[in-house]
Amino acid sequence: MVIAVLVIYMISVIAIGWYMKSRVHNETDYLAAGGKLGVWVGGATLAATQMSAGTAIGSVGFHYQVGYNYSWIWISIWASWVIMALFIAPKMKSFFNTHRALTIPDLLGTRFESNVIRVISVIILIICFGMTIVAELVGGSYLLNVVFGLPATIGVLILAGVFILYTVLGGLFAIAYTDFLQMMIFAVGFLIAVPFAISAAGGFSVMNEKLAAIDPNIVANGMPPGTLTAVCISFFIMMIGYPIIAIRFYSIKDNKTIRRAVGVSFIFQAIIAVSVSLLGVSARILYPNLSTPDLASATIAMDLLPALLGGLLLAAILAAIQSTVSAILLMLGSGISHDIMKVVMKREMSEKQQLKVTRIVVLIMGILPIPFALNPLPLIQQIWINAAAMIGSSFAVSIFFGLYWKRATTAGAITSMVGGIVSAVIWLWLGNPFGIEAVYISVPISLLSMIIVSLLTKPVSRKALEPFFKDVGSTPSNETVMNYSKKPL
Repeated sequence: MVIAVLVIYMISVIAIGWYMKSRVHNETDYLAAGGKLGVWVGGATLAATQMSAGTAIGSVGFHYQVGYNYSWIWISIWASWVIMALFIAPKMKSFFNTHRALTIPDLLGTRFESNVIRVISVIILIICFGMTIVAELVGGSYLLNVVFGLPATIGVLILAGVFILYTVLGGLFAIAYTDFLQMMIFAVGFLIAVPFAISAAGGFSVMNEKLAAIDPNIVANGMPPGTLTAVCISFFIMMIGYPIIAIRFYSIKDNKTIRRAVGVSFIFQAIIAVSVSLLGVSARILYPNLSTPDLASATIAMDLLPALLGGLLLAAILAAIQSTVSAILLMLGSGISHDIMKVVMKREMSEKQQLKVTRIVVLIMGILPIPFALNPLPLIQQIWINAAAMIGSSFAVSIFFGLYWKRATTAGAITSMVGGIVSAVIWLWLGNPFGIEAVYISVPISLLSMIIVSLLTKPVSRKALEPFFKDVGSTPSNETVMNYSKKPL
């Protein structure tokens, strides 16, 4: 029964990809679903894009290790959603409507009048999100190993084959509609598993008594406050500048629909936030000797739940993995095909040729991470935490200041992005010296670089500002904002 549920799920997502192929007629359809998604599909794809193996496997594993207080990360994530819905999404959707922008490098390259920024953005995306694809594939291979006893190599190849196939076929249309299916499975699967796990652990009160007997910190402050705060900041800044979430705003019908879609995503997130916490701590009681905490959710599915429900929970974990990886894959493919080949290299292609090239690049980008996923990795959620610091330090400041500070310049953005990611990588590589988390170093460097360098360098032209600031009137394209800068900003 477990195997049947998983097979039906994987066939279903491939079938959706095949069906949605008929709705893809051009690059805008493929990369942004034509900008036509509604509230429920839009909300589901927003939630699914955020939640991944880091949630379904990694967060359960972290709760298994440190207890309840890891749940505080959701407060920072939800705060960033509010900021995105109110301040970032409206400007991004307006830019899509007027310029048919399809990627984050599109936005940054236009705002800062720089193909260099486009190239830097694509390189950062490949580095940071390449790490996360590897983590997702490893997480999925854990699951398939528990269920089928498959070697890691076979598990990685099966997972990669499924998400590559439906992404290449249907683009964002396929991803969005499979996300809707996947989020329903994710929310229902985890929600149903919780009562079984708590009951098996002796009930909520008894479970907490047993947890306190193992380690009182599990029911109090299992993760040190300083570390937890740094993790919260990492996820907050990552979400503010999170490219795979940001480009979803291009795909949703209008600003009113975006706000409602964010509300729908909150429903899914709230269900899953509570569920992963309770499953993690209950697994600590039920299976105290797991070889790795990342096996907690899969072990509950296989060992505790009835076959049908266990299959549903395992399908939910696969759904979390595939929804995020497909979104990342499409983003990386579009960065190379659209931003590098079409815009920077100025290759002239018809709509049909562009679509074909994008599909080929998506296929290649799906294959490249596979060899790296065949090697042992640290905890999956730790990979996501490190990636969050790098992504947020690279994009959050340049996106937010680009949309809301007219004086932000090309040099300021380049310095901010490069300084942010380089400092994050170096600090992580050094092992967070003095116990200071990377985010406390990289984010201030990114922020100060943007402000100081922008104030010392030449402003961008009015033409570059017009798509993002309503009070910048139409002027000849060669007129710079130098004179305009004499007015209050």
